[in-house]
Amino acid sequence: MKKVLFFCLAAIFISCQNNQITDNSDWAGCSTQNDEKTKIVEKLAKGYERGEFEIAREYFSSDSKHMVNMQVFNVEQIIEGYNFHSVLYDKIQHIDPVVHTTKYNNDSIFTNQWANWSGISKITGEELKLTFHCWWKWEGDKITQTQCYFETADLQREAALYAETQNAKSQ
Repeated sequence: MKKVLFFCLAAIFISCQNNQITDNSDWAGCSTQNDEKTKIVEKLAKGYERGEFEIAREYFSSDSKHMVNMQVFNVEQIIEGYNFHSVLYDKIQHIDPVVHTTKYNNDSIFTNQWANWSGISKITGEELKLTFHCWWKWEGDKITQTQCYFETADLQREAALYAETQNAKSQ
């Protein structure tokens, strides 16, 4: 009787340990937060927070395409644009960021990143907060495409204020 009970419990235990579902569809895959690509995107995020996004040149392919809310930029434009945020804001930070890389069954590799963002306006002293999501497409060891989504209206207003202050200084 003890042997029967032991085997029943062992069978239940083993079956509960192997309850993973395999999905073989193209856009299913395996995600990790401890791989090299994830660490690179985390490094780029820290560079952005310091106003040093030019470190991205090392990882972007020269012909990579970068989008913010469907507006397309080349490598130089996206680096200049992200570094310009440090001209407008102090104390830029990504709050509670989540970054992970997924290798899909179709061999595509993307790193996903999302967080809350905050910065203090250098002009008004007001704090801006927003939420963003970005994906980074990899081909080999290079990032070939990025796409970021976030509300840009407040950033555009801040850039307009900055332009006004620069115009007033030059007159």
